[in-house]
Amino acid sequence: MTRPHPVGLLDPATHAWLTRHALPGALLHEVAPLSGGFTNDMTLLTVHHPDAAGAERYVLRHHRPCVSRFPRNSCEVEIAVLSRASARAVPVSAVVAADPQGHVTGRPALLYRFVEGVPLSQVLAEGPGSGEAQDLGRAVGMVLARIGRVRLPRPGVFADSSLVPNPDSDETLDDLPGFVERCLVTGAPDGPLSGTDSAMLRALARRGHLALTAVAGERHLVHGDFNPKNVLVQRRAGQWAVTAVLDWELAFSGSPLFDVGNILRFAHEYPPAFTTGFLDGFRGGNGRLPADWLQLSRTLDLFALADILTAPPDRAYFARVRTALRRSAAG
Repeated sequence: MTRPHPVGLLDPATHAWLTRHALPGALLHEVAPLSGGFTNDMTLLTVHHPDAAGAERYVLRHHRPCVSRFPRNSCEVEIAVLSRASARAVPVSAVVAADPQGHVTGRPALLYRFVEGVPLSQVLAEGPGSGEAQDLGRAVGMVLARIGRVRLPRPGVFADSSLVPNPDSDETLDDLPGFVERCLVTGAPDGPLSGTDSAMLRALARRGHLALTAVAGERHLVHGDFNPKNVLVQRRAGQWAVTAVLDWELAFSGSPLFDVGNILRFAHEYPPAFTTGFLDGFRGGNGRLPADWLQLSRTLDLFALADILTAPPDRAYFARVRTALRRSAAG
């Protein structure tokens, strides 16, 4: 989070929507941009309500137009996903108001209640001890198992807020070699991915394609970007707990092993006890891990790896993902 800015830097249309419709009568005290979003503008708002003694905080998310190889959920779909997840005791941010089409603010917008917590990525980067790392992993694994307990009518991308996927929408995730090839063809010709790494990516996709028949037809809620940056944690009574899972715009219906592959993408950078705790928590929450779960989860994560490696947000993240690719190939 960066230094707070004067309220006057909030554009007039958004300011009016917040104070007249989303939070009627509220006084905006501070506005501060939040870092971490690659495809959205995130803002922390400190607000005083006329009938409240203290200040309250909210997070405003403005969607930015972006070209993505994965379909991104609309505001209406994301609100429905959050409601369904919350009903399964998944900790999420409560939506306070929405301008789904951006008719008022100029861009689609969601206003959430602020949730206390520290990004899991930050805690892991600080090098927690073995017991603490196992406790963290167990808490995260149990929450992911709860997400996977949300059953949907069929696999695929959500068509609308009914959360009934379009029957033809899972074609992208049915063809791993085809998806990888499209990423390589449409990636920047002067991108950092080498010819050797491109060949490795193609080979892994061809080799893993048949293995994915084992999860074809699964219809569980998948977060789609379940990485430590999107998981907030906090100590409660001496134990780590997940306070919120953020950013559901890539959620779809499929196999929970997508999310397992995502959260363990950089497991080599974490204390081994985190992975041990995560697997214990996932199984303890009735998450299913088949005998070949590691191969399947890494293969499913190739969809994300191909996308990131051919359109990286920055050089540092590209280097980390390339290392994950090479470890997957070596494994």
